[in-house]
Amino acid sequence: MDSSVGLAIQCAGIFLVTLLSFFMMRWFRSVSTKYWTIAWTCLSVSLASLFAGFHFQGALQRLCYFFYFLGEYGFGLMFIAGCRNHAIGEKLTRRNLLMFVPFVIVAAALPHLSDDFNNLFIVQASLMALLFAAALYTLGPARRRGHVSPGVRVMSAALFLLALDFVHYVPVFGSHQGAWGLQVPDIYFKYTSISDLILEILLGFGTIIVLVEGVRGEVEAMNRELTVARDRLEQIAHVDPLTGALTRRAFDAVLSNQEKRNGGCAAVIDLDNLKPINDSYGHAAGDTAIRAVARAVRTVTRADDMLFRWGGDEFLVLMFGISEPLARERLDSLNSLLSQTGLSDAGPTVAVAVSHGLSTFDAKTDLHQAIEKADEAMYRSKQAAKALVRHADA
Repeated sequence: MDSSVGLAIQCAGIFLVTLLSFFMMRWFRSVSTKYWTIAWTCLSVSLASLFAGFHFQGALQRLCYFFYFLGEYGFGLMFIAGCRNHAIGEKLTRRNLLMFVPFVIVAAALPHLSDDFNNLFIVQASLMALLFAAALYTLGPARRRGHVSPGVRVMSAALFLLALDFVHYVPVFGSHQGAWGLQVPDIYFKYTSISDLILEILLGFGTIIVLVEGVRGEVEAMNRELTVARDRLEQIAHVDPLTGALTRRAFDAVLSNQEKRNGGCAAVIDLDNLKPINDSYGHAAGDTAIRAVARAVRTVTRADDMLFRWGGDEFLVLMFGISEPLARERLDSLNSLLSQTGLSDAGPTVAVAVSHGLSTFDAKTDLHQAIEKADEAMYRSKQAAKALVRHADA
């Protein structure tokens, strides 16, 4: 295989890597992706210029060599910038761009130093080995993290091998000129472009892995944020903002997550005089009275008991593993707790009254029936209280 054929294959391979990098830049809009895409573009231009330079003579050949050297240096420097951004998040500044100036000068001067490209490539290989080693060093912070990603490992291995590859070109091409005391077969030089292409594709593969890992990390972070938002929404949907009690919507969800319990008591509690409070003192005072009922219920129940806001001024209490007499004794003390309820900081103190109904249940399957019985008992209690008020007024 002729060496120009190997170079043509390398040009085609790097062009495909560059094309893929452009697509990746559109999908993954990160700064490091932009820098790496510019780097691969520089390398594509560089190799195309070298291929053209082998077919020209004189000034046109030197111009092609200039673009080759400049493109290679641009590839190395922009790849370092991408590694730096990925490792520590820093972007290129105007001051950083001054680093390109010495390489532009070298690229312009090299084609005029010798008519033999092999002599020029010895200098070129030395500089490229330094650039690959610098890129490997720049990735250091990413390798020193708690968990080194596979993409960073692949990139580091590719950069290390590329640095060694270009270091070994110095004695190899020196031997081609009769220096170093080495004899390298001519056939070896026909395959150097292919070996370079393999290592450069490995480097490109590593960058793609790094980009995919970054997207995966963003997706995982977004999923965590969505989970937190979902939990917050569920909490809003399941917890009444006024009283802090569970909502009626939360009833089935909460019970389905509870371990199977023994029987207990269900109580329905209704605020008797909410309308007179609203009419006399305003709806803010009515909200204060509803909150006072919730606090009073929590005072007479246990931490494991469940308090639901069942309606506007109606509450449901589930008390597990408690006898009916003890539950009734606790609930009968509510009105005494509410007898002096302050409706505002400087407002009046009124006697807030509630009616309640109680029913027992033996298993979770009987719970809805028990709630209906408790609601009926509460209604009878409420009617009895109204009848007592009417009798007292009479």
